[in-house]
Amino acid sequence: MVLPHQTVWLVLGRMNNHLAIECSKTAVRFVSLKNQVVVNDVLAKFNSLKPNDIKDQLSEIVKTNSFLSDDFQDVTLSWSEKKSTLVPSSVFSESSPLLIFGLCFGKQTSADEIDYNRISELSVVNIFEIPLWIKSFFVVKFPRVILQHEGTHVLRKTMDHNAFKLKATAIVHQDFFQLSIVKHNQLEFYSFFDMQSAEDVIYHLLFVLQQKELSDDQGTIELIKGLNANEQLIQDAKSGFEKIQTLKKFSIVIEDNYISKAQQLCV
Repeated sequence: MVLPHQTVWLVLGRMNNHLAIECSKTAVRFVSLKNQVVVNDVLAKFNSLKPNDIKDQLSEIVKTNSFLSDDFQDVTLSWSEKKSTLVPSSVFSESSPLLIFGLCFGKQTSADEIDYNRISELSVVNIFEIPLWIKSFFVVKFPRVILQHEGTHVLRKTMDHNAFKLKATAIVHQDFFQLSIVKHNQLEFYSFFDMQSAEDVIYHLLFVLQQKELSDDQGTIELIKGLNANEQLIQDAKSGFEKIQTLKKFSIVIEDNYISKAQQLCV
């Protein structure tokens, strides 16, 4: 059966109606996208760190923003947490998420708060901590939501475009940043660093490039604003990188809406 032209347009438009949620322990962001264009954008900092208070605040946000009641074709959530580790798929199959996570971060976290994402593009598994209130709220509100760690979204986005030349991607948050480096379509580095200033971002990224003997390469450094990030800090980091002579072959870029758009690759 051939659909009328108007009906075809409606079906295609609905297929690209995407709600991308970014969430951390301290903030949340809801972004609706149509055809990769941001239509609505709501950012809120949590007034409390208590799960019940956070869920009450989230309920109020959903209630007061009518677009969140739209019939989204895809709903995804990116969870930001620095306790994340990558292991080869072969290692994962011989062990368990709880055991691997315990070896990396200690055994204080319960099995209910450990999850994982398979990243087939790299043949690795991302194991991470995620609090129970995330699932108890968002799965009830958005039953078809796909929950994944921010690092998973970043790696898929990084590998999806221009991954042959050296590319360092820094997702800057309030007090830490996530760093991944790819080259020749291979993952060279993935980790997290605590930070207080732009100088910390510059120091750690430059140190990793030097340790990997990559600082003389031609490539790109991507600076991405995470939840609760200081915009001026990112601008200062960009200016600092541009002054370093050993990085003169690098392009330093600030990418907007990176995490939200990266989530479109995970549906």
